[in-house]
This record gives sequence, C-alpha cells and structure tokens, in this order.
Amino acid sequence: MIIEQTRTACTGLVLFGLACLSASGLAGAHGALELDDVPEGFVKASITARPDIQGLSSLILSAPRPGIMLRYNGEQPLTVLGVEGEAFLQFTRTGVSVNTASPSWGASNDKPAALASDGTASDTSADPTWVTLSDSGSFSWLDPRLNTLADVHHEADTQKEWSITLRGADGELDQIRGTLMFTAYK
Repeated sequence: MIIEQTRTACTGLVLFGLACLSASGLAGAHGALELDDVPEGFVKASITARPDIQGLSSLILSAPRPGIMLRYNGEQPLTVLGVEGEAFLQFTRTGVSVNTASPSWGASNDKPAALASDGTASDTSADPTWVTLSDSGSFSWLDPRLNTLADVHHEADTQKEWSITLRGADGELDQIRGTLMFTAYK
C-alpha cells in the first residue's frame, strides 16, 4: 500500500514538473511582450547652486518627472518667480501662497482642483491674487523648468541647465540653479 502511494505521488510530481517546463517553453515561443509609449530614458535633476538666503533650503524630488521642494524660515517674505518672470509663489515662515493669476500656476499639473484655473489665459501684468497653499513654510511642486528634457528626442546622454529666480522682500533677485541630465535606458 505504501509503495502504491509513493508511486502515485512521484508520478504526479513528475507530471507537474513536465507541465511547468513545457508552459515556459510555449510562453518563450511567442517572444517578448511588445509595449507602446515606453520612455527612451529618464530625466534626473540636480541642484548645482543655492542662494545664500537665511532660512532657505531646497531639495530635488526624484521621480519620473522631477519636482522641487522649498522650505523657508526667514523673517521677510520670499517670492518665487514663474517661467515668465511673474510672482508665482510667496513663502513666509508660516505659510505658502500662490498667485492664481500666474501662468506658471496655470501650467502646473499638481494644483488642487479647488484652486484650478477657469481656463482663461493668465495676464502677467495683472495684480497677484494670492491663495494659501500651505500653513507651513514648505511646499513642493512640479516646475516646468525641471521638465524641459522630457519631450525631446534624445540621441545620447543630454544635459541642460535650469534656474528658478527668487525675489527677496528688498527686491533683490537670486537663483537656485541646477542641471537636468537625460539618461537613456540601456
């Protein structure tokens, strides 16, 4: 009786093993999966120069689309200028506000639905309309200046410089600068 049970168990195990081996052979015969819209590579952003502004720290957020995070704990307000030189974000130690009339805000993919633009073109000469985004002195966003390599055809590894201009309460301008490096998947 024990010999019969052992023979049955071994036969089942052998048949299972053969089924597994043949299934992988059948799958391999069909070739690799074909995928559409696979990116050619990725963009890595880095900061190469930070302004000497008391209480300011900056950090790149690594992701398929790079972002930036600023933390500000200074005494006077600090304004981030947008892609057209307009007032975009305003940082204080107690909060962050956005100018909803800014074209940079209109182009932002990470804006909350409650603050979304009505679809009309923004006017950079219009008076800023400030809306609070954060009750802390930090905020992160997907800035279009960190995504300029994403939609370009790349021959080989490509590098480009970027900058984000900041304006202090005294009107003095400074910049956070860095590089974007496109690296093709190997």
